[in-house]
Amino acid sequence: MYETNWQIINKDDAIDGFDSVDTIIEKILVNKGIITKEEREEFLSAKPQKTYDPFLLKNMKPIVEKVIACIKEKKCIWIYGDYDVDGISSISLLMDFLSNFTNNIHCYIPLREEEGYGLNCDAIRDIKEKGADLIITVDCGSTSVEEVALCKELGMDIIVTDHHNLSDIVPDCLILNPKQEDCTYPFKLLCGCGIAFKLSQAIRKEMEAPKKYLNDVLDLVALATVADVVPLIDENRTLLKYGLKKINNPTRPGLKALIEAVRLGDKNITAGHIGFVLGPHFNASGRIDDARAGVDLLLSKDPNKIARLVKHLVTCNDERKEIQEKGLEICKNKVENLYKEDLFLVVDSEGTHEGVIGIVAGRIRDTYYKPTLVVTASHEDGILKGSGRSIDDMDIYEEMKKCKDLFLKFGGHKNACGFSIEKSKLELLRKRLNEEAFKIKEERPNVFIKNIKIECELKPAQLTEELVKTLEKIEPYGMGNEKPHFLVRKIKVENDEQKVVMGKNQEHLRLRGLSSIYQDFTKVLAVGFGLAESYIKGMNCPEIIDIVGFPNVNEWKGYKNIQLMIKDIKVCEE
Repeated sequence: MYETNWQIINKDDAIDGFDSVDTIIEKILVNKGIITKEEREEFLSAKPQKTYDPFLLKNMKPIVEKVIACIKEKKCIWIYGDYDVDGISSISLLMDFLSNFTNNIHCYIPLREEEGYGLNCDAIRDIKEKGADLIITVDCGSTSVEEVALCKELGMDIIVTDHHNLSDIVPDCLILNPKQEDCTYPFKLLCGCGIAFKLSQAIRKEMEAPKKYLNDVLDLVALATVADVVPLIDENRTLLKYGLKKINNPTRPGLKALIEAVRLGDKNITAGHIGFVLGPHFNASGRIDDARAGVDLLLSKDPNKIARLVKHLVTCNDERKEIQEKGLEICKNKVENLYKEDLFLVVDSEGTHEGVIGIVAGRIRDTYYKPTLVVTASHEDGILKGSGRSIDDMDIYEEMKKCKDLFLKFGGHKNACGFSIEKSKLELLRKRLNEEAFKIKEERPNVFIKNIKIECELKPAQLTEELVKTLEKIEPYGMGNEKPHFLVRKIKVENDEQKVVMGKNQEHLRLRGLSSIYQDFTKVLAVGFGLAESYIKGMNCPEIIDIVGFPNVNEWKGYKNIQLMIKDIKVCEE
């Protein structure tokens, strides 16, 4: 277990001041910076209005003119995207939307292991040979200077639509990206599919096409917005809310079939279901096979083909989980036996499939709360590919830049990175990153302590179904709109019947007890996924504990009860 710091945002407010659900919700919104009546109404509205004119995006007008000209001249258009959920959704969105105007449209997704991320010259030549006149990139291309130059050399037009950061040297073509210099678009944090949607909005407006064409693709925007972990605020929140409505009333046959196959057919699908169930199934096809299967599923209307594709995605995801767990076990064992004292973990996963090393890095980071790199063998002899995940207050991109002389290829952002390196240089990389990490700890020791924000302390009796229902208005939760967590103090867990270990591998925990300071005789039921080992071995089953968690309603065989989903536990301080 790593060290955590509990930060109670409303620590100075008396607990009796939160006697009504409305007061609790008001405090949460204020803590999120939502102050005025108008802001609150927009944030809580089931029909939010916050969206912006797509023509505010730099280059939108000439890009729309070029696309419409290609459509009218019956030119061959290719959509080129990434192999993750954002890329799959972006390609599907433009294929779906533009098919209302042209049949001469195709798509290309690179293979992760063979081609890697983004545009590549071999793919561009292949697309040219197949008769392309225009390539439109989605979720990639902002740094593809050489590839864009090749496109033009081969006589093709190319438009880049993307949301990633641009380099000092930008490709010589029309670029649609709110992070461009001099772009006046008010919201810079759309995902790649969000950018593709804004392009579709502009084309629809210019061609005076039915609004139905846009409504039909909102489910794809929702998938990508959650899966790509962009902040769920501002325009992203608007798009996601309408997209979730579309997903919960599905008209896309492939998505509906997948929802049924993963047993979500009778559920109200939330951002959590996308992030933890639907998204991983689409990602799995790109991680260990060909991401084209995901696009085909989202676009197909053939029931037999859909059934085959759903089965394929489920099989890929099952295989992905198995590979991932084996890789995780290898990496955990290495950390425990070799790198326990390191502050920056660099772990060779011994040939684990490169499609899952990013997930493994995230899981190791979460276990030890240390920035983590996981590497694996590439198809080139002596070359390792790596993926990294960071902790909250460390910019992993900036730390890796200090070692850029060691990498063959490197890219990323504050929270994550990817790279390739010669195997012979891995030990030097580990040494240099750890030296920097220890310097950071000396200067800022709190960097390696996980900070958990708590809205306020509540009495057990305040954990009600009314509170749970009202909290639903703050959804969808995700990056930028995190779940609010609450503190319940001095829960007395007296005997073995009140502490139950659950799960296939006995990894989960269920606790039940009364608070020893609030004599309201309301029992607290708390559930902690993956917390059994740390509670039993790490904490030695303390009798009186403080719990931080998020309340929900548990329904089982017609019975309802309120349970606190545990974020963290501490031994009660007297």
